[in-house]
Amino acid sequence: MQVRIEKLTFGGAGIGRVGGKAIFIRGGIPGEVLEVKITKEKGRYAEAGIEEILRPSSERTLPPCPVFGRCGGCQWQHIAYPSQLRYKEVILKETLERIGGLKGVEIEPIVPSPKEYGYRNRVTLSTWGQKGKRYVGYHEGKSRGRVAIEGCPISSRPIDRAIFRLAKSLIGAPRYPLKRIHIASDDGTAYVDLVPVWKKGSKWLSSIRNHLGEEILISGGKEEFEFNLLGLRFYSAPSVFIQANKEVNELLVQTVGEWANLRGHERVLDLYCGIGNFSLHVAKNARDVVGVDVNARSVSLANKSAEANSITNAVFDASPSELFIEEAVGRGDKFDLIILDPPREGAKGVLKGISKLSPERIIYVSCDPPTLARDLKMLAELGYRTLKIRPFDMFPQTYHIESVALVSRFTV
Repeated sequence: MQVRIEKLTFGGAGIGRVGGKAIFIRGGIPGEVLEVKITKEKGRYAEAGIEEILRPSSERTLPPCPVFGRCGGCQWQHIAYPSQLRYKEVILKETLERIGGLKGVEIEPIVPSPKEYGYRNRVTLSTWGQKGKRYVGYHEGKSRGRVAIEGCPISSRPIDRAIFRLAKSLIGAPRYPLKRIHIASDDGTAYVDLVPVWKKGSKWLSSIRNHLGEEILISGGKEEFEFNLLGLRFYSAPSVFIQANKEVNELLVQTVGEWANLRGHERVLDLYCGIGNFSLHVAKNARDVVGVDVNARSVSLANKSAEANSITNAVFDASPSELFIEEAVGRGDKFDLIILDPPREGAKGVLKGISKLSPERIIYVSCDPPTLARDLKMLAELGYRTLKIRPFDMFPQTYHIESVALVSRFTV
């Protein structure tokens, strides 16, 4: 079956039509003519795999990763980077209009990543035993299957080296019961957290240290590491969430600070604050900042970072954001600015409560255009309007889009 790819979708696949039926094809690029084979019938649409590229796009490039196409981590290594940026702008605009009804909102040009590869400073690997050997790797795209790797081109050099040495060291230890592996890095060191099925095996962990080298440290899940972000000291751990692309995160933090436009008298609430990525920076120009995150470890690290930077006007609360908002409304709290950085499922559960706190402005940081569009539509119904959106390419070689929206309360 021949299909001409019309556009790319959020999710990474190309889409074409045969007899009016939508065909989703992973690896297709707009303008290409492909010979494909249907792999899944879904009624109104189907999924297909590429049998032959009959007319390739000039945007097609050679992926550097040997497992690209099988690994679910990257979807767009076969597309030239400038084209990736253009497609992400189109997808974001279409998603905001289709789901959120946001027409006429200013969407700025996407901010590119300074690094196309080697940018990830945190990864989580699967690990499994098979036929007397142990492997490390990622899940396959849209599958429970796994792909063994010995490196990862989008990861920073310390993490890439750590993956290689872990793959070589673990292959001879098939029976050791590991759940997963977290790896994070600063500018030169990789910090590895091996998560066992059972809380034992410290003797085995000690033996593997000798195979990894001095620049790779086994953290054991408890140790922390320090890194610098725009002049502030932060503490984190391999298993704790941090933004995966440090250079783009710095641009993101700068944008939040710019759009916050603080004058020193404002109260700021930072929901889903993590280790204080935004809280500690905006505290420099605010009266006081409250950071909220459900992860107690993240909150503990945020407090430690605040102390290390002598920041005394930022406090952190280890609570679910929904519970904190409910209690804040009950107390009659007010905030001038609320910053949101929710997980992919968005912030639907807190938006009504947020409106009762009556912030003049909301800065919404999103990693998922569909839930961002849904939530901005809901905020409009609650009396807020979206002023502008700035997308960031936090994850080159993937379909993922980070973006920041500036939202203001309607004034009569």
